[in-house]
This record gives sequence, C-alpha cells and structure tokens, in this order.
Amino acid sequence: MTPLEHRKFDLHSQTDAFNQRVEQAETWIHSVFSRFDEPCLNYSGGKDSLVLLHLVTCACGYDDVDVYHFDNGLLKVPGSDDFVRESVSRLGGNLFHRSSEAANSEEMLTEVGHGYSGFWGWYSRLQKRREWDVRLLGIRSDESRERRDRFDSDGSAPPINWHEQYTAAAPIHHFTARDVWAYIVSNDLQYHEIYDKQGELYGGMESRGNRLVTLYDSEFDSLGARTISQFVYPSETNELKRIEQDTESE
Repeated sequence: MTPLEHRKFDLHSQTDAFNQRVEQAETWIHSVFSRFDEPCLNYSGGKDSLVLLHLVTCACGYDDVDVYHFDNGLLKVPGSDDFVRESVSRLGGNLFHRSSEAANSEEMLTEVGHGYSGFWGWYSRLQKRREWDVRLLGIRSDESRERRDRFDSDGSAPPINWHEQYTAAAPIHHFTARDVWAYIVSNDLQYHEIYDKQGELYGGMESRGNRLVTLYDSEFDSLGARTISQFVYPSETNELKRIEQDTESE
C-alpha cells in the first residue's frame, strides 16, 4: 500500500457514511448471533473475511466463534495458511483448519474448481459435530451481480441467504472495497502480502482483481489469476505449470 493510498483510506475512515456502514455491520452481527445458536465464520484469510473476523471477534466481542478455513492444497496462495492461523490467534476465534487428498492431488490441476475439493465434505462433517446453523461470509454486493442478488435484505435486517442446510449471512454485504481498506487501515490490521504485490500490477489496492484467490486456478482465469500468479509467485507457478503439463501428457 502506497503512502498516498494509506492516507486516502485513513480519510475515508473518518467519513460519516463509512462509520454508519460499520455500525450497521455490527448491528447485523449482533442480530445474527441472537437469531442463530451456532454461527460459523468462513475465513479464507482474504481482506473481506479478515475485516469480518475483526468485526465479529473484536468489535462485537464474539471471540469464541468457530472459524472454518479450508486449505486449497496445491493451489493455495503461499503463506495463506500461516496467515490464517496467526490472524485467528491474534484476533480471536476457534479455528478449524482442514484440507483434503483431492485438493493436494496433481490431477485436479486440470479440472476447474477442484482447488476446493473437500471443502463441503469437511464443512458438512464439522457442521453436524458442532451444530453450526449459519455461515458468516465476507461477501460484498459490489463484487458481482451474483453476490449482490444472493442475499435478501431491505437494510433493516442482516443480508441472509436462506438454505435448507447452508444458510449464510453477509454482515459486510454493503461495504465497498474502499470501506474494507479503510477498516483495515483504521484498525491497523495486518493483511496478506499478496494485496501489496497484486496492487502494483493491477493499478491499486482497490482494483477488482486484487483479491486472494487460489493460485494459478483456471476457475479464476477471467480475473487474470493465472497470468498474475506468474508475476507474484513465479517459482510456485512454474512448478504448477510443470505438474499440469506432465498430467496432460500422460
């Protein structure tokens, strides 16, 4: 983050509109915890779920919330697992860190979406054991039309996507990318290094493409994930390319 960007986000954090949205998010979080018995915060280690984690554990005081993180195996962003563990240890939460054989299999490199193989299997098993009844997600409406329309809210109640098994709530659904960075700056939160690396390539921290996704994943190629990963993590990306080529030639 450049000094100019830091100053911009700091000034934004002092605006009435930003602080009203933060207060709204806190109100929605309290509402979710009063409405549901066992919320589970889904945490990728990205900027949005980082802000949500801080809001839940530090701002609202639910520091014993269960936190679920899935290790995406071969496609995980370098350092993301360590960052998740360190940030949960620092901010609060009861971390459940899981992965799967499929996510670490070389064959899945050529299959779209297989970086998430095992996510739902592990979540379902833990959900039954821990009796989770709602997922807390760091999804925002300005990320995409699909994410905007997925959650029901007229502003008076938390944005919720009702589902027979996987009901989800999105307390920062109304945040903008600038709100997220302003919250990070104003609370002096440590974030994953990938955002500074990609920010330089995408033209700024607020760029839509500046996000923590799985490394060299064809599912996110529309966002330039494969090209950008070559610049950000060249050695890891070259190894994934080698595995992909070897797998396709078999």
